[in-house]
Amino acid sequence: IILFVVVFPATELKIQQQQRKKKLKMSSGGVDVLFDIRNAFYVGNYQFCAREAESFNADSEDVADDCKLLMYRAMVAQKKYAVVRGDISSDAPSALQAVKMLAEYSHSQSDSILEEAKKMQGDGISLTNPSVALLLATIFFNANNTDDALRCLHKVDTLESLALTVQILLHIHRVDLAKKTVKKMQEKDDDSTLTQLALAWVNLAVGGEKLQDTFYIMQDLGDKFQHTPLLLNGKAAALMMQGKYVEAEEALLQAQEKDSNNENTLVNLFVVSNYLGRSPEVCQRFVNQLRDSAPNHPFVVSLQKKEEEFATFSQQFAE
Repeated sequence: IILFVVVFPATELKIQQQQRKKKLKMSSGGVDVLFDIRNAFYVGNYQFCAREAESFNADSEDVADDCKLLMYRAMVAQKKYAVVRGDISSDAPSALQAVKMLAEYSHSQSDSILEEAKKMQGDGISLTNPSVALLLATIFFNANNTDDALRCLHKVDTLESLALTVQILLHIHRVDLAKKTVKKMQEKDDDSTLTQLALAWVNLAVGGEKLQDTFYIMQDLGDKFQHTPLLLNGKAAALMMQGKYVEAEEALLQAQEKDSNNENTLVNLFVVSNYLGRSPEVCQRFVNQLRDSAPNHPFVVSLQKKEEEFATFSQQFAE
């Protein structure tokens, strides 16, 4: 048996991707049939996203593939790494292979996964698939490799890729470029959930009167979809930056009821508890819980490093 591998020129690949996007949008009379599932993922309602995607009856192969991708990405967000790795076979489409890599890296932080991602980044083909480019960028960003993450997203103009670009730019303190990227998103779809979220993130970085705008965006999205830990943490961040610590704590306690081990919630509860003068035992409880549930979280790693440095200096002065 002779297998022929056809390599399409970049322009032809781009045309194919544009046609696929049209098919996804035009299913069922021009309506995005995955709108609810997609937006559930964006606002952090991962359980709903995974459940609905699994039972969704797709009317085309393209919609089915997109639905599977959303389902497995939601499972990764829920830390169901073994399920994702076990479900996705070696002959699955490239986008699913990429989400499997994300699951493997999220579980192990393995250098071998980063090496594989680096090879895909430079093979001249992988990044022509917007979903693969997005997932590879996510892996690099999680590894704090912002340069390669931005390289993956450089030629991709989907709203998701632009939203991730905003996150990365804010992470490296390039608020000016993040603002420009949000403007691109607004030109594409001002009402999109992703555009609204990206605008809220930039407003948090800008501060001042923009903080109240962030609060309203998170509130509106919660009213429209569901008040998830992601949105409640966004509200709490805006409130804390305005000095409204009691209201921020209320939002965070709501988030904790929905997901007791949510990493961002635990970090923010630790911060707001200190501002409110809670007892050291209460504050430390959030740190201990975070260490148990997410030992590799940047906050935990940074805190551990500072504790070790303090112990070293203390010993030096004691001698």
